[in-house]
Amino acid sequence: MLHKRKLFQSIGIFFIAIVLLIASSMMSFLEQPLAAAAGVDHVTLTWESDPKTTQTITWRTEETEPAGQVRYAERKFIKSFPHNARIIDAKVETLVTNRGNMNIHSVTLMGLKPGTGYVYQINEDSEWGETRTFSTPPAKNEVFKFLVFGDSQSINYEVWRRTLQQAYQTNQDAKFFINVGDLVDVGQDYAQWDAWFNASQGVIDRIPAMPLTGNHENYTPERHFSLPVLFTAQLKVPVNGPESLRRQVYSFDYGDIHFVMLDSQIGEQVQLVPEILEIQKTWLEQDLAATDKKWKIVFLHRPPYHNKAGGANARIKGAFVPILDKYHVDVVFSGHEHDYARTYPIYNDQVADSPGKGTIYVTTGRSGSKTYNDTAASEWDAFFYNPLDEPNYLVVEMENQILHVKAYKQSGVLIDSWSIDKNMEFK
Repeated sequence: MLHKRKLFQSIGIFFIAIVLLIASSMMSFLEQPLAAAAGVDHVTLTWESDPKTTQTITWRTEETEPAGQVRYAERKFIKSFPHNARIIDAKVETLVTNRGNMNIHSVTLMGLKPGTGYVYQINEDSEWGETRTFSTPPAKNEVFKFLVFGDSQSINYEVWRRTLQQAYQTNQDAKFFINVGDLVDVGQDYAQWDAWFNASQGVIDRIPAMPLTGNHENYTPERHFSLPVLFTAQLKVPVNGPESLRRQVYSFDYGDIHFVMLDSQIGEQVQLVPEILEIQKTWLEQDLAATDKKWKIVFLHRPPYHNKAGGANARIKGAFVPILDKYHVDVVFSGHEHDYARTYPIYNDQVADSPGKGTIYVTTGRSGSKTYNDTAASEWDAFFYNPLDEPNYLVVEMENQILHVKAYKQSGVLIDSWSIDKNMEFK
């Protein structure tokens, strides 16, 4: 019996040593200098302007590479492509990072036809690279679907890769995806971004990503605070927000939904952007007052209605919720707490009778490897789930003025399903 106990102890010590070796190797890899790969990588679709008629394409090269080009044509001409293609020169900016300098190339294709598929290629070392595709939304509002991901921050971005790829493979009709912040764990460490973008290829170069910043986008490797410069340099989202929060706060329209992205990082940025909440309050009021869309959906990283122990965000709630109430925002999606929670409709900090009379607040869970044990259902929650077992994602679909939302585990198991029916409000 004693020999068996010693044997089991030896086996246990062996496996612990293997785990520590793997972790050490991973950290050693992330600490190595990281120059841009030869050729083109990190190909990313976003929108800087109207999704119906534009498409922004961004990629990375070595610092020595000159400004690149994109050639594109309607997908129906793919058999004769590239003879009928248009060629557009990219704008290029040098990005200085802790892992070496690189060039970020970006092109916004203008004058596209609504409801049309396109093929495109990027010039790589005087040769044209892989043929990829994208589509523009139709001129008239129709059924469409998009994906929402909670925090993807990780040490090993294989978890994020599996979550994103599984969600996209299961929902290849999704038109775009949104990540609610904390895309990476250390926002000013380029090794993290390199791993995130590499894990996202095959999706992010075929449907647009429209993310927002989280608190971790503001961290340096030394754990100081910084503006999220690596986020804003690579992810070319609209610049229609406040000047001091360029590409951190913005809005766009898709179909009959007005999407708003806010920045909730008051603790990290208070010394860098004074009056960060007041600036956004003024902008948010003007932005929501100007839209004529029937649906309004807002995204911010820290949830106004929290579930994590000690996680109350009173200043954020006090700044934004009265404005969300005033303009009847339908849903607010957040992250930060790595749990999935859905509130009852809330108006004036009280549970309302129906979604037509209040806002539903959703904390979206986690798409990366990081979990929290200190979260629990709150009194305002209609549903709560802590995804400790595996990551999750959300599928949001608009159909005939009904918003359907489903939350799935990475493996495809359904967590939660709910809807808001605007047709009921208009009766």
